[in-house]
Amino acid sequence: MDKGFHKTAMYFFRISIIVIHVLAAFIWLGGMFFIALVAVPTLRKLEPLEKRIELLSDTARRFRRISWIAVSVLLITGVINAINHGVTTEMISTGKIFLSNFGTILTVKVVLVLIMLVLSAIHDFFLGPKMVDIMSVGVSNPESLQRIKKYRRFVSWLARVNVILGILVITCAVMLS
Repeated sequence: MDKGFHKTAMYFFRISIIVIHVLAAFIWLGGMFFIALVAVPTLRKLEPLEKRIELLSDTARRFRRISWIAVSVLLITGVINAINHGVTTEMISTGKIFLSNFGTILTVKVVLVLIMLVLSAIHDFFLGPKMVDIMSVGVSNPESLQRIKKYRRFVSWLARVNVILGILVITCAVMLS
């Protein structure tokens, strides 16, 4: 087979993986930013409460499916990108990855992403559904209202932390390019 064709095909493959990785990041981080900075503050003003709960719940459920697919794509393409940059299991296991600026920044990026994944899982599978359940019961009694405020405050801070971590991940990605 022609070496020029092989080289071109490999280049196209590497670029395609990077493009898919970036698009998946846009979907995950962009959606997260939109929900945290636009959708939730807007929905807080919506009345009646039942409509707010319905829209918030539907938005969260739909985004949850899309975002976790995007995260799966990110994990797969991220590993491929690391391999394409010469990262090996030996470099990771021996710590040689830290001998280069690229390896150190990549490690920081991976740690930040792992923290974001944990926080997203807590939000998506525990706190978010719990808050919707509490809101569905209503705010007729002071105890329910207090629980809603407590969860909303915590979920709000969790989203803000994830937005900040997302910005740091993007910064790392730019430094790696």
